[in-house]
Amino acid sequence: MKWCKYFFHFVSICLISFAGITQVKFRTIVPGHSILVNESFQVQYVVEAAKGISNFAPPSFTGFRIAAGPNAYTDNQSNRTNWVVTLVALHPGRMKIPGATCALDGRVIRSDDIFVRILSSEQSAGAYVLARGEDPYNKIRRNLFLKLVVDKESCFIGEPLVATFKLYSRLQSKSNVIKNPGFYGFSVYDMVEVNDKVQTEERVNGEWFEVHTIRKVQLYPLEPGRFTIDPMELANEVEFSRNAAGKGTRQQVTENMYNDSASVSKSDTENYSMSISSQPVVITVKPFPGRDPADTFAGAVGNFSITAFLQKDSVLKNEEDSLMVEINGAGNFQRVNAPMVTWPDNFETFEPSVKDSLDKSKVPLAGSRRFKYVFVSNSPGFHTIPSISFSFFEIKKQAYQTVSTKPFTLFISAKSRTDKPVASPALTTSADRYPGWILVGAGLLIATAAFVLWAVRRRGKTSHERFEQRAMQALSVQELLRPAAKHLGDHEKIFYETLDRCIWNYFSDRLGNFSMHMIKIDLLHLLVSRGVGRDSANEVLALIHQCETGVYTNAQMDYNKEELLQGAEKMLVAIEKQLRPGEQ
Repeated sequence: MKWCKYFFHFVSICLISFAGITQVKFRTIVPGHSILVNESFQVQYVVEAAKGISNFAPPSFTGFRIAAGPNAYTDNQSNRTNWVVTLVALHPGRMKIPGATCALDGRVIRSDDIFVRILSSEQSAGAYVLARGEDPYNKIRRNLFLKLVVDKESCFIGEPLVATFKLYSRLQSKSNVIKNPGFYGFSVYDMVEVNDKVQTEERVNGEWFEVHTIRKVQLYPLEPGRFTIDPMELANEVEFSRNAAGKGTRQQVTENMYNDSASVSKSDTENYSMSISSQPVVITVKPFPGRDPADTFAGAVGNFSITAFLQKDSVLKNEEDSLMVEINGAGNFQRVNAPMVTWPDNFETFEPSVKDSLDKSKVPLAGSRRFKYVFVSNSPGFHTIPSISFSFFEIKKQAYQTVSTKPFTLFISAKSRTDKPVASPALTTSADRYPGWILVGAGLLIATAAFVLWAVRRRGKTSHERFEQRAMQALSVQELLRPAAKHLGDHEKIFYETLDRCIWNYFSDRLGNFSMHMIKIDLLHLLVSRGVGRDSANEVLALIHQCETGVYTNAQMDYNKEELLQGAEKMLVAIEKQLRPGEQ
């Protein structure tokens, strides 16, 4: 059977080699705008994620003159090689830039062909030159306009629609976004923004325009009705010339035009300012047909599946465990809420944390949302967590669908995570059962135990006094929370991280036998042992869990940070009184 072993080894090497080749990208890149006759421009041939490139061969450029190159540039860190050729266009028209070839480990690969549009000076100057007596503002309106394009004007609640704001230009101008639209009644996910500089060309009424995508968004309707997508507004500075020589179409779009350095005025140019805006578009949002028979529908629209698993299916009593539930698919993930879990009796649970892994470039959003449910129980034995269901509305079938997991079985040991192993006594004979040194050791052990018992009792009597002394010397609750108050206006993750640290600092300051590495369930037991009510302790743990969700996930936190800080202060003040029950 040796030949089988060698055969499979050979096939594996071939597959690995083929996989490496298929990951290589060899692209042809040209400017996105039109080119003038006799104007120079660059063509780039780019190889990505490849080593061992050799024998680059540029194509024949019919209708062009090579002004420079090809020049090679290599980025070793990214395994990227770039060959640049500078061309001069000789004739107007739609001209092909052929792909180049090179060798990769003895295999010839070729980049794609691509087309550019070459304009004559008369074609380019038609919009740029302002003839004597010609109205500049009418000319701007004909050659510079903004459109809102939507892929649909009627949809269901939660069904995505794509709205794209496009700037069409045949002028040399500079545009600044001065008013972004409000998307009332929709959840918004940005796909393209102005700084992405997405540019194409389109033919409108027989004329070619440079088309700049100012903004492209996915919109998810939140309720039925008729909703208007407001206009976007641009301020424009347009430059015209009285001389047609060497002028072409150029368009710059920014969101901070007036912060740039002032443009230099030329003797043969005239500048005009004009604002333009898109037309509003009305979207009709339809309600869901009928009702969800499973009664677990919460507004998710798309096509989804559900999976779940226990981090550990066997734990000790009072040991923390986690149930992971993941929703996969495509749709309006902002309405994918945590599925309801029916927990067995005597299970202590906390609000689930959320982690998203979404591709916002796809319509609808595609990916997954994972929920982590942390729980603990002191009830030994086998326990069953019933199947978990999730319902959604599927657009293609226009029907409700429900998906479910399998039930889960968890075993909880009667042994507690705080129990310590008991040492087995050594086997002895009657002859050596009670040697003298054992008796001496036993006496010392008894004396030590008596001293420890006395110290523990003394500590129990004075623990309240020590707490009072520590609290008098320590910072107040307000002072301990002051760092979080300073971050109210900062990013949510910074605020939640600071608030979480302030809460742990409070307990470190107030409690003995405390460790900053303590897990939440240990903090719960410590607080209860110190006289804090279980409800109050659970409220603190829920607040800590909420802070951790804000820090470690991308979940949208719909909380007022100032109210949350005030609630934290009241909660800690209440716990302080329970730790000092004699104080009113």
